[in-house]
Amino acid sequence: MKTVLQLIYVSLLIVASYAAQAKPAVIAPKADSSLLLDVVKVSDNRLITVGERGHILISEDDGSSWRQVEVPVDVNLTAVDFLDEKHGVAVGFDQTILLTEDSGETWTISHQKVSNYQPALFSVLYNTRNRITAVGSYGLYLETSDGGDTWNTREVASLSDVYDGFSHFYDLEKRSADTWFIAGEKYIAEANDEGEEFSKGMVAVTHDAGRTWKKLNSPYEGSFFGISVTDSGIYVYGLRGNLFHSVNEGESWNKVMLKAKSGKVESGLHDMLITPNGTLVLVGTAGALIRKQNEQVTVAKRADLKGRAALLNLGEENYIIVGEGGVESYTPDDKDKESALKGQ
Repeated sequence: MKTVLQLIYVSLLIVASYAAQAKPAVIAPKADSSLLLDVVKVSDNRLITVGERGHILISEDDGSSWRQVEVPVDVNLTAVDFLDEKHGVAVGFDQTILLTEDSGETWTISHQKVSNYQPALFSVLYNTRNRITAVGSYGLYLETSDGGDTWNTREVASLSDVYDGFSHFYDLEKRSADTWFIAGEKYIAEANDEGEEFSKGMVAVTHDAGRTWKKLNSPYEGSFFGISVTDSGIYVYGLRGNLFHSVNEGESWNKVMLKAKSGKVESGLHDMLITPNGTLVLVGTAGALIRKQNEQVTVAKRADLKGRAALLNLGEENYIIVGEGGVESYTPDDKDKESALKGQ
């Protein structure tokens, strides 16, 4: 699972809905070119992506072609996760949670809270057949222990800010069934005697499957949009090309410099993966795709500068990327290699 905060916009933090009831998504002929925010690999050749207006698309040929499926809501969907080849969950605006039991062919509404003002869900973890956890803006934290029949809204006080307000949770990832990490930002992290207020990046860990959470030391004052848990450690990333790495489960952090021929990377970073050969690959704002192998950094951007939100590695250096421009297949070419410069 990788969620994200797949294309961060201020409008995603405050959700306004005027619908009296859920409306099904419209089957759109160009849905694969619309705003898509997350993508997952469900089985060998089957991929699923979600995005604006309730769009859910399936590919059965590793992204060569896509088809839209019927969905009972037309709200923006921000994240998707699968427990196995059959059971999946998608989340989004209006606290919408959708479930599938047939590999994404059909979806049902498990939870939704529609009103004129509701926070959005940004990330979801399908941990066991009965246990699902979804998180979002303004401390929104929902969990089920019965496979989605009922949902409990929790206030996680240990992750609140200095005024007991709640942080924005942008990404939820797991190391194991019990150890999970959250990345985001504390809405008001600090306040001085003069009344000045400061936000700060937020990282937290649980070792008991979300029952209790502990905030970790944050290496950065800005927002973190994502966290990647890998065999080589944990990476958090966010605004202005800021990427940090920890080899001790977040107790301390080292900054990873991203500097290419064109200069320091300034794009907001939305998603990251590590290829089998150890290359770090990130996507972000202004259509950026950044690759870092050892000390060599390359940056490639879409010609239209449309933001990239999430990506999958299909082997070698073949990627499926989703974002503002819809879904795209990407393979680095010689121009990318020529733009490399030793990092500093």
